[in-house]
Amino acid sequence: MKKLIYLIVKNQARIRNFIIIILFKLNLIPKEYYGKAKQLYNRKKLDKIFKNSKLSYSENGYYYLNPMPNEKFLNEYYEKTYWQSRSDINFPVRLRDIEHFELIVNFYKGFNLSPKKILNFGAGHGGISFLFHSANHEVYNYDYGSTKKNFFSERWHQINLLDNLNNKFDLIYGSHSLEHVQDLFLVFKKFNKISHPDTIFFFEVPNHFNDNKKIHPPHTYYFTRKFFFNAFNNVDFCKTFLGSEIKNDESGSVIRFFTKSKIKILAL
Repeated sequence: MKKLIYLIVKNQARIRNFIIIILFKLNLIPKEYYGKAKQLYNRKKLDKIFKNSKLSYSENGYYYLNPMPNEKFLNEYYEKTYWQSRSDINFPVRLRDIEHFELIVNFYKGFNLSPKKILNFGAGHGGISFLFHSANHEVYNYDYGSTKKNFFSERWHQINLLDNLNNKFDLIYGSHSLEHVQDLFLVFKKFNKISHPDTIFFFEVPNHFNDNKKIHPPHTYYFTRKFFFNAFNNVDFCKTFLGSEIKNDESGSVIRFFTKSKIKILAL
């Protein structure tokens, strides 16, 4: 019985969404919940596109969908389905954001002593952007239009293109965003253009080392720590985490990486 209760609690969001989709198919959803149910149904249907691909491995330490969904499909998926079927965009700051903020400012001493230009790549719910803004930094939130909320009139920018930026950022930050891109190395080339020799790169991604080649829609890339050691000239920190616990092996569910180094890998 305890195991059953644990499984229900652990998977309550999936169970809830499954029930909502079944009720939607049976046309039993009340009017006030119809829009939300339709978004969940559409997302479940579109997720099958991802699962029609297979995972290919690169010796650089990552897997990728093959074939890769095209950019038009991904744009429509995120603009019309992804955030609309989630409620957590309304909860801007999470424990993970605070942990990331503390890792950065504690490792790079003096980070908050002068204003920095920061790119939050895949900003989504905002998260760490609020913490950096409160520390007097200038924040550029890169994401789809469906996530844009102008909370501040100064030092707060909402963007959906990197190509026209003339800035050189002091921190390029991405939390659970690299695994969603359509062309990883095009993104890295753009990062290279908007960084300078002292730019800090910080990324957190799911750890795919022990995941048995499972596809998790809408993820397009699946990383191991090997990728980050190959992708940058030097690495300041690259560990797996299970919750807030640092693991000294590959058993963590996520990889947290940061460095003040130039990007080395710019092609497959």
